[in-house]
Amino acid sequence: MRRFNPPFNGKRFLLNKNTGEIHDLDKETDACRINDIVPDHIYMGDSYMGYLIYAQMNHCPPPNSCFYCQLEYNRG
Repeated sequence: MRRFNPPFNGKRFLLNKNTGEIHDLDKETDACRINDIVPDHIYMGDSYMGYLIYAQMNHCPPPNSCFYCQLEYNRG
């Protein structure tokens, strides 16, 4: 479910900068545990390519899609 409060600001995709995990908030499940992510570890973006660039420039773990909300893109 989209969240419009900071740091989410109505964007669809969330990168956990600490783990590299990408979540799709339109397909979020309880198993995603979005509420447990420290706000300072959240980067909201508009595209998967944007996450790759952000992660590389900021020395984050390599991005991978969440098993629960983006299984089709998860690399294990």
